[in-house]
Amino acid sequence: MIQKVSAVVVILLILAVLSIPVMAAGGNGGSVGADGAGSGGSAGSEGAGSGGSGGNDNTGSGAAGDAGTGATSSTGQAGPQAQTIQEEQVRNQQETADQPGIQITRQDQDQTQGRTGVDTTEGTTSPDTIRQKDRDTFFQQVSQLEQNLSRDQDRDQAHVDLALSTFAIAGSVTGGAGPELSRLAGEINQSLAAAYQAEQQMSTRSSFMRKLIGGDRDAAGLLIQSADQNQQRIQEMEQLLATCSDCDPQVRVKLEEQVQTLSQEQNRLLTLGQQEQSDRGLFGWLFWGSSTVLAGGGQATPLTDDEKYWMTYMREEEKLARDVYLSLGARWNLPIFTNIAQSEQVHMDSVKTILDRYGIPDPAAGKAQGEFTDPVLQNLHDDLIARGSASPVEALKAGVLVEETDIADLNKALATTEKNDIRTVYNNLLQGSMNHLNAFQSNLASY
Repeated sequence: MIQKVSAVVVILLILAVLSIPVMAAGGNGGSVGADGAGSGGSAGSEGAGSGGSGGNDNTGSGAAGDAGTGATSSTGQAGPQAQTIQEEQVRNQQETADQPGIQITRQDQDQTQGRTGVDTTEGTTSPDTIRQKDRDTFFQQVSQLEQNLSRDQDRDQAHVDLALSTFAIAGSVTGGAGPELSRLAGEINQSLAAAYQAEQQMSTRSSFMRKLIGGDRDAAGLLIQSADQNQQRIQEMEQLLATCSDCDPQVRVKLEEQVQTLSQEQNRLLTLGQQEQSDRGLFGWLFWGSSTVLAGGGQATPLTDDEKYWMTYMREEEKLARDVYLSLGARWNLPIFTNIAQSEQVHMDSVKTILDRYGIPDPAAGKAQGEFTDPVLQNLHDDLIARGSASPVEALKAGVLVEETDIADLNKALATTEKNDIRTVYNNLLQGSMNHLNAFQSNLASY
């Protein structure tokens, strides 16, 4: 009996010894796999239910082990559910790495829906958008030029430089007219460089030489020639702008302002050259007397009555155009009237130049807006204001009538004179009036 009991005890002891390594192998995966943060403990708990307390090497928390399910141990086995999640994550990572285009496509979709703030218009930009961008860029550049040139002490020179620079950067917003406008502006720039040298030469002429033999006739002749040639170029520029169908309207208005600036500068240089030529000093008075000298240097023939009449009449007729446009522009807030009124002021100044040159009294001197010496022009002005005040369409029709009348009268004035300086002024006015007529008719057609 004692032997049997002893045999049973020995067997139980053997079984007990054998069961210890089996339990250790099945339940302690967490302690092996939890080297960093107990991550293997969570996986081990699925296997044998004792891994939760086994992941305590550093942080000892089974919850922390949940965050590290990917950190597998060399002996611990992850449960079926954790293994499925891990395999899915790995598979997703491999797909992303193998197919980067999926991620890019999603980003593109985000951009299309405006979630990333990235501009996606490239490749689908419309012509109108391109024109708008070019126009905005143009005006930004002009604004920068104005700021830079505003610091120039010579204000007149700064305005001329701005005008020429504006044409230089206008190529992308002036359509087919751009290359020709740029060429003309370049030629004016070169001509002005020589003219300013002549002006400098005249300004440094000694007082002794000026009293003795008068002004520098060579420099004055170059100045006059330059101004005449540039006025012809300016006429071409005006015509190009008037007929440019693909020019941006706002840009056209800006460039027309610059053309007027260039025209005013030519008038200034022309007047300066003529004054220099008229300064003949002591010898001039002894040999030629006090008669007027023309731009070419010869003695002037007296003005005829017709020449005197048309010079004074055109001075007031240009004033009529300016005054009517200022009034109708204020009445209807139409930019075309304001813009062309500035041009009419230039025309007035051009006629005033030849009036002064020939010593003819200015009929517009001391006259306020809407006031005229000639009763015919006074009645015409009042009638045009009454018509144009009825509606914007009637205002534009009044503008057409003004320019048609001006063109007819300028042709009559040209027929009365052969003097080159007077004809140059009239031809400039005629070209300008034809441009203005086209502008009014174009605006009228849009109603």
